[in-house]
Amino acid sequence: MAFDADSALGGWAGDTREDRALLRSPRHGPTPGRSFALAAYLARWSTCAHHDLAASDSQSLSLAALLRLAGPEDVKRWRNADLGYADPRGASWLRAAVAERYVGVKAHDVLVSAGAQEAVACVLRALLGPDDHAVVVVPIYQPSELVVTSLCAADGVALSSDRHWTLDLDHLASVIRPNTRLVLVNFPNSPTGATLDRTTLAGLIDLCRRHGLWLVNDEVYRQTDANPEGAIPPVVDVYERGISINGLSKGFGLPGLRVGWVACRDRAVLERVLAIKSLLSSCLAGPSEVLAHIALRAEPRITGRARATGRGNHRRLRALLDRHPERFEPDEPRNLAFAFPRFRGREGAAAFARAVASEVGLLLLPSVLWRSSLAPVPADRLRLGLGRRGSGAALEILEDHLQQRSRR
Repeated sequence: MAFDADSALGGWAGDTREDRALLRSPRHGPTPGRSFALAAYLARWSTCAHHDLAASDSQSLSLAALLRLAGPEDVKRWRNADLGYADPRGASWLRAAVAERYVGVKAHDVLVSAGAQEAVACVLRALLGPDDHAVVVVPIYQPSELVVTSLCAADGVALSSDRHWTLDLDHLASVIRPNTRLVLVNFPNSPTGATLDRTTLAGLIDLCRRHGLWLVNDEVYRQTDANPEGAIPPVVDVYERGISINGLSKGFGLPGLRVGWVACRDRAVLERVLAIKSLLSSCLAGPSEVLAHIALRAEPRITGRARATGRGNHRRLRALLDRHPERFEPDEPRNLAFAFPRFRGREGAAAFARAVASEVGLLLLPSVLWRSSLAPVPADRLRLGLGRRGSGAALEILEDHLQQRSRR
């Protein structure tokens, strides 16, 4: 299914004239052709917004800072990095480092990709055909949903906002058909930050096992889960048809490396994924592989720093929300990279986001941008990125804007 950002805006729940204006900055008109809403919104507003509460990745590292974390073997690899074509599966030592993150996964169960989204797209194309059906738990990153709906029939199951974004397994079971092939999820979830508890995960796996379904989980926010001690295991660890997808863009703060991966214990499926990936990117850049290996070896230091930044920004946000109860409903931290509070203002979340961008150059994201064609997504929320050092200063700008509006 193709998504036309301009025409689709008119069909969203809570639609207003301001909602339809979301994709129009003062400098640009409507988007020609087809695009997806989040990218179109960022393309419109990022050029005129100077402060960022939209990003969901962690604070990045400089090349020099990352290299300072390298061990002797990686220093040698870096100095001798080959700029020719690399192994299309990913270097064996990089895949081995990825495999160590899982239980019972070996290097041959891992395929490295040019970012996690390429991995998601290739897995879906490897598993789905026109006669199949898929179940998608929403909200989810829109390109993932669009890949599914371009390949086969699909049903959506919405996380319940009234029950702390829980997953209703009975509802999910009710939409499974004889030709259902897989369930696509994103836990920890963006934009809600929600994750599953272990009982719900066990129930989901039991449901998939009884119906012979693949369970594909986009796990890119795993490193920034607010409760790592209670985090669910990667699905590849606990289900024979579980496929875990992750990468270095979010929790590691290294999107410039363009490194993601698939962990899957089914060799035949992984070969199909590789065949599809070869049509998109023949291999990773050799230097990126070395830098990715350095990052994985230094994970506690890199993600520990990211988690500390996120905790500090969450404390700042909570104080702001408490000072403006007429505007915001308090939001419990679920993921340290972002928050997803409900906006109570009469103008609505979409109009507020547009006003903040145009009046003070502050970029934040209304939940209308996660609109799904498969299931409803609340339009009264804002996703606020909290993973970067500059998020604290951006929150101060938001505070000043709220105070000025209250005096009008």
